[in-house]
Amino acid sequence: SRLEAGTQVLGARPPFRPCGQRPLPTIIPSNSRPRAAGSRPMAMTPRSLVAPVLSLLLSLLLLLPFAEAKVEFGTARLGGGDGEALWHYTGKFGYAVGAGSYDVRLRLRAPPSEVTTVNLEVYLDEDWSRAERLSPCRRAVQAPARKTMVLRATGGEWSVWTGGTLEQSVRSHIWYFALSKCTGGHMASNATIEVDYELRSLQFDSSELSVELRYMPAATVLSVLCLTGYLLRFGVQCWRFQQSVGMVHPVIRALAGAVLLQWTAQVLHLSHLLAYERDGIGFPSQEVTADMLFMLSQVVSATLLIVIAQGYTLLQAKEAELSAIKPVAALVALLHMVLVGHGKMQGDHSQKHHENEGIVGWALLLVRLLLFVWFAIGVRVLKQKGGFRLQHFLNRFMFAGSLYFLSYPAIFLLVQAFAPYMRHPILTIALVAMQTASSFWLSDLFFSRGAYYEVSSLSGSLLPGGTGGSSPASWKKD
Repeated sequence: SRLEAGTQVLGARPPFRPCGQRPLPTIIPSNSRPRAAGSRPMAMTPRSLVAPVLSLLLSLLLLLPFAEAKVEFGTARLGGGDGEALWHYTGKFGYAVGAGSYDVRLRLRAPPSEVTTVNLEVYLDEDWSRAERLSPCRRAVQAPARKTMVLRATGGEWSVWTGGTLEQSVRSHIWYFALSKCTGGHMASNATIEVDYELRSLQFDSSELSVELRYMPAATVLSVLCLTGYLLRFGVQCWRFQQSVGMVHPVIRALAGAVLLQWTAQVLHLSHLLAYERDGIGFPSQEVTADMLFMLSQVVSATLLIVIAQGYTLLQAKEAELSAIKPVAALVALLHMVLVGHGKMQGDHSQKHHENEGIVGWALLLVRLLLFVWFAIGVRVLKQKGGFRLQHFLNRFMFAGSLYFLSYPAIFLLVQAFAPYMRHPILTIALVAMQTASSFWLSDLFFSRGAYYEVSSLSGSLLPGGTGGSSPASWKKD
C-alpha cells in the first residue's frame, strides 16, 4: 500500500449527531377501514398480502443513502501507570482500492481551562498482529504505525476535525486506529485522563461502508425481493392446500413461520444498512433483532427436519415422544439467542470480522454438529421401523438434511481461509442462500405430490382410501 505523506486539517463539517434520532417510516394498512359491529373479519387471501408487502418495501427504498461516514465514538481512559492504560483501540475500517480518508475529533472530560495532547496511531492490517504482540508504547515505533499525529484535546469542547488519507493501490486493506499517551516509546505520565472521541471514515467515492459491507445493501435487496416473491407464492400454495383439505398441515405452518422469520430479518437488516449509509450508525437495535430472527429461522428449520426424522407425519408417533422434542427445541433456540446476544455484547473489537467470530462461531458449529447427530440417528431408526416403504424417501431426506446441518460448519471453516475483509460478505451471503435453499426444498417437499407426499400423513385426507396415516382432525393433536 502507498500512503500519502502528511495529514490535513479539515474545516467545518456538516452538523453531526452520533446518536441522532430518526423517525421510523409510518406504514398505513390498506384495509384500515372500521368494521361494522358483528361482522366477520375478511378472509386472508394471497391478493390481500400484496399491498402491505409492497408498502413496506417502498418505505425501505425511500431511505435513500446520503453519504457521511462510518462513525466510531466512545471514551478513552488513558494513564494510570502501566502501558496498557496508556493505549486505547478505537476502531477499524476496510478501505477499497483508492484514496480513502479518516477524520477524528476529541473532547477532554475536564474543566475548560485544561488542555492535553493525545497521539492517534494508524496501523495497516499486515502489521496489526505484530502490533498486538508488542507492549503498547512500543507499537507505534516497532510495528510500526504507518501514520501518527498529535491531537489537541480541550476540556469541555470538541476539537476541529483533523484527518488524513490512506491509499490502496493493489488490494483492499483494513486499517486500525488507536489513541495513546505514549511519547517516544515510553509512558508519558501517571495522570489519568478521559477523552471522548469520534472517528469518521470514508471510501474514495465518499461511501461510508467499510469494504466488507460495500455490496451488502444490493445483496440484501436481492434477498428481500426473492423472499417476497417466494412468500407470495407460498401463500398461494397454502391457500390452495386449505381449499382442498380444509386446513393447513402443522409442518406447512412451521415452514411458513421459518420463512416469515427470515423475511422479517432481511427487511430489518436492509433498513439498518440503508440508514447506515446515511449517518454511519444505522439502527443497532434493528440489526440485533434481525440477527436473532434469522437465527430463529434456522432453529425452526432444523427442528422441523428433526421432528420429521423422529417419525412425525411418517409413522404413528406417540404424542409423548413428540412432546419430548418441544423442550429440547426451546432449549436449542434459547442457546442460539444467548450466543447471538453474547456476540453482540462483544462489540466491534479488533479481531471481529463477522458476526460469528471467535467463541460464538465455534459454539454454533458444535451445536449444529450435535443437531446433525440427532437427525442422523432419527433417520436410521426410522429406516428400521418404516421398512421398505420409506427407504427411497429417507435416503433423499438424509442427504438433503445432512447438507443443511453441515452447511454452517463447512461455511464457517471455509471463511477462515479468506482475507479478513472478505469473511463477512461470504459468511452472510452463504448462510442466507443456505436458509433460502432449504425453505425452497421443504416447500417443494410438502406441496408437490412426490415421495414424501405418498408416504406421509399429508396424503391421508386427499386420496380415497389413502394410507398416509392421519386425517386433518388428528393434525391438531400432533
